[in-house]
Amino acid sequence: MGLPMATNLVKAGFTVTGRDRNAAAVDALAAAGGHASRDDADVDDAQVIVTMLPDDAIVDAVLGGHDGVIAQARPGTLLIEMSTTAPATKIAHAAAAAARGVAFVECPVGKTMEAAIAGTLTLMAGGDAAHVERARPILAPMGNELHVCGAVGTASAMKLINNALVASINAASIEALVAGRKANLGLDLMMGVFKSTMAWNQALAVGLPRKALRRDFKPGFMTRLAHKDVGLALSMAKALDVPMTQGAAAYAILEQALRDGYGADDNPGSMLRVCESKGGVELSP
Repeated sequence: MGLPMATNLVKAGFTVTGRDRNAAAVDALAAAGGHASRDDADVDDAQVIVTMLPDDAIVDAVLGGHDGVIAQARPGTLLIEMSTTAPATKIAHAAAAAARGVAFVECPVGKTMEAAIAGTLTLMAGGDAAHVERARPILAPMGNELHVCGAVGTASAMKLINNALVASINAASIEALVAGRKANLGLDLMMGVFKSTMAWNQALAVGLPRKALRRDFKPGFMTRLAHKDVGLALSMAKALDVPMTQGAAAYAILEQALRDGYGADDNPGSMLRVCESKGGVELSP
């Protein structure tokens, strides 16, 4: 996700220096007009630092410690952390940034790689209002919707419940289609009935027909990341003492998808194959 987001910043006229363990990603940014960096010293010169990382442990490793981004950043720098993490992870790093005099905004994103490329991500921001306003011009090339959620931590909570709901809707929709096929119902018939009732949803209308039902399993949003996000949502729900039983059911399907070797595939397609395997049927357009 980070590469197309950074590329859109370049297109918008920002001077962007990219850092990634994957040298090919850095080279691609340089080819798009950005600057390649493999030197921690570049952090010292930055006015704004944007991080987009896979999970909490990597966010902690990159931002924290004596050699981390927060410790290296100059006072007055704006740090926009866009990874999907537990709210507590963002809150802890925001406190460390404040102690250093670094402005901190969290801004996880919604939608898929296609939206990252198009600059149409849904952005969820949390932090001090003045810091969020300062971040707006940087965020604008990356997304077409910015939802200000509140203090640091609220945007991460929003992202997690969103992804848990998406996974639950995907799971319920796929299970219904597989059950219908096992009952000798045609896919077109089921879709026609669902469309006329309250069963209709974006997974049935857009997501599943566009990729999974076409047997296109290339990742828009990888299964291992969906599994991680739903797991974080379940942990948050447990800490809040609220039920998330549907999320837990979707999480179980994602876990099976990982065991079946689908971790790098698109998550609805992985969930589809798990349910098809258990049902002994295959769906197709």
